[in-house]
Amino acid sequence: MMNERHDKPAHASSQTLDHALDGQRLTQWWQRRPISDAERSERSERFFWGRVIVILGLAMVIATLGVLQVRRSSSGIRTAYELVRANDALREQIEANRHAEANLTGLKNPNELRKEANEVYHMRVPGADEQVEVE
Repeated sequence: MMNERHDKPAHASSQTLDHALDGQRLTQWWQRRPISDAERSERSERFFWGRVIVILGLAMVIATLGVLQVRRSSSGIRTAYELVRANDALREQIEANRHAEANLTGLKNPNELRKEANEVYHMRVPGADEQVEVE
């Protein structure tokens, strides 16, 4: 039993020693050592080029996102213009159909119908003695 009591404190003291060494290593790492002018110059140059690369990369990302946004919005605008053109063509076709329908209703007179068929469609009225075959 006595050994158990002595083992526990010995074990606990080794843990505290490990923690103390870790803390000491950390403080040694954290403390700055004096650096030479040449090393400071090299670090400054590396830091400068690192910032330049980061800024260029950020600019490229922003430009790429801008181009994608413009393409997306211009695609929607192109689609809208196509829809407007299709709508205009449909309206013109409907108007042409209404005009043709109005002409047909105005041509209820058989003589006017014959005249329209002959002049526009080059059709003729078959005679009484002619036989017309339709396939």
